[in-house]
Amino acid sequence: MFSLKKSVFLLSLLTWCALAGADHQPDAQWSWHVLSAGADESRLSVYRGSTPLGIYDISCDLTDVREGERVEDNASLNLVRPVSNPEGLLVVNCNVGAHSQLITIIDLTRKSKQPVFTATGSYSATWEIQDGELWIGYDEPCDTGPTVECPDGFETVFVQYPESAAE
Repeated sequence: MFSLKKSVFLLSLLTWCALAGADHQPDAQWSWHVLSAGADESRLSVYRGSTPLGIYDISCDLTDVREGERVEDNASLNLVRPVSNPEGLLVVNCNVGAHSQLITIIDLTRKSKQPVFTATGSYSATWEIQDGELWIGYDEPCDTGPTVECPDGFETVFVQYPESAAE
């Protein structure tokens, strides 16, 4: 019996060591690693367990990417599980240029190595789960410029992902 405990301990230790090379493991099923990061583009590899899911090009700097809530100058990467996609979507939120923010969504169930959704806000881009579904908000210039209805010249657009779920 003692030998079985040692085996379980060693197996757990080896599994932990194998995953320790990843930048982050928000849960035991997936992990990610920043392959390269620069001001305009980064490359991200994503794994489910030890199986590579793909390498993704993201159009922003992921040098300081973290899992969880986005903090001012860092990028964030979150696994979200809306009702429409219980396997999970990877949501990347990062700065682009001097003021803009980018939201990129990667569907972990698709074989394509292209993000399934990207939106750039002039100043902000956010996401949240509402009623079990993923909603993205980003600002864009008003068509009419600054008016009484649009005093600062920008309006926030909200879209549900996937858009077909809203119909």
